[in-house]
Amino acid sequence: MTQTKVATTGWQRLGRRILETSFRTHILISALLRIALICYGQIHDSQSAVPYTDIDYKVVTDGARQVLLGDSPFARHTYRYSPIMAYLQTLNILLHPAWGKLLYATCDLLIATLIYRLVHMEIKSQYQKTVQHLLSKFNRPQESDQSLDALDARSHPENLARASACFWLYNPLTAVISTRGSGDCFSSFFVILTIYLLLKSEHNANRSLWLIFFAGLAHGLVIHLRLYPLLFSLAYYLSLSTRLTQTPLDFLCQIVRPNRQQLCLIIGTLISLVAFTWTFYTMYGWEYIYEAYLYHFVRKDPRHNFSLQFLLQYLGSATNVVEPSAIVKLLVMTPQFLLILYLSLSFGQFRQTLPFCIFAIAFVIVTYNSVVTSQYFIWYLAILPLCLNNFKMLSWRRCFGLLFLWLIAQALWLLPAYLLEFRTWNTFHWIGLQGAVFFATNGYILEQLLSHYGFTQFKISYRKLL
Repeated sequence: MTQTKVATTGWQRLGRRILETSFRTHILISALLRIALICYGQIHDSQSAVPYTDIDYKVVTDGARQVLLGDSPFARHTYRYSPIMAYLQTLNILLHPAWGKLLYATCDLLIATLIYRLVHMEIKSQYQKTVQHLLSKFNRPQESDQSLDALDARSHPENLARASACFWLYNPLTAVISTRGSGDCFSSFFVILTIYLLLKSEHNANRSLWLIFFAGLAHGLVIHLRLYPLLFSLAYYLSLSTRLTQTPLDFLCQIVRPNRQQLCLIIGTLISLVAFTWTFYTMYGWEYIYEAYLYHFVRKDPRHNFSLQFLLQYLGSATNVVEPSAIVKLLVMTPQFLLILYLSLSFGQFRQTLPFCIFAIAFVIVTYNSVVTSQYFIWYLAILPLCLNNFKMLSWRRCFGLLFLWLIAQALWLLPAYLLEFRTWNTFHWIGLQGAVFFATNGYILEQLLSHYGFTQFKISYRKLL
């Protein structure tokens, strides 16, 4: 019992120390950590047969080399990304091979900055609404800008915003993935920027339409970069509605008769998406459309990955069987789209719950995807810090239990994957079984998060308000 109390006290002291440290200091420490990881990666790659650098980073660098030669980045076999990624990494050739890693590490820090500002803005806004309601209940005069002095320290916007940003900054998985050269943090930045602009538009009536338009521009760009954010569109659209969608007729009216804010979002998204896509289509033709977009709809990856569908794809490639029927594909995709529709209608209609909605949708997309690698976890891990304050109904013990389940499910998969990759054991069926375990684990975690989600609650001293 004494050891438990000592351990608890140690964690509390660590937590207080983190909260007492300024956000700028955390950014500086995180930047130094990422620079150290990049330097380590350069040394590791020169000494080890198993590279630290992500294979996709090397593919994009080769695509950048083709661009500098005046050719198409798609001249590099397996280049299946937006040409923007190749253009961003041209300095890998001209300046230093680690340039792209520095760029993606910087995106990590920018994501943390957005998380900090967004959480601070939302908690402060919700606190002020709570105070106004409390004062009106007791017939007290309401001020336009409520002081935060009456707020409990654990619920203070500054502390919550700092803790949320640190959850991202000191996450070893996200730090390693970005410094290995994965560009997923680059696209995740624009996803969070879109959410930030949409939520900020609610607090800035004078520039509301412009902020929503810029959110549309960011959304169109990120769809151009990666296809998966397209599935966030319905939630974004519904969050701008002025009336609830409760029946199929309401939903139809929402689609057919958008309001001004929804029109701004649509116009911004289309302008950005069409501009980038058409520009690169004129430069690289049909090859760009197929490799960057259409390929992902017909993609098969018999190499081992976390997906529930891996074993089916492997057996199909091994036996050269015919393509799965349309009915089989429909059965595989229907649960995913039904879940996304449910989440959009349940949590996407309110801007206060929009971050959790986008997180849950991203979680579903990754869990049900036909190919799942560790980089894909960034899709939802980048959004999770925006929702941490809404999981107060989850005890610390349950939180650590869910994290342990998620990690142990990955470890159980990694064992047969290691034996296959480095020991050449035939563990394909074992990997398929562990993929099913990982899928079930993710399903349970999502159910727990949905059932324990709650609105922000504050402990307010009424005396300090007077």
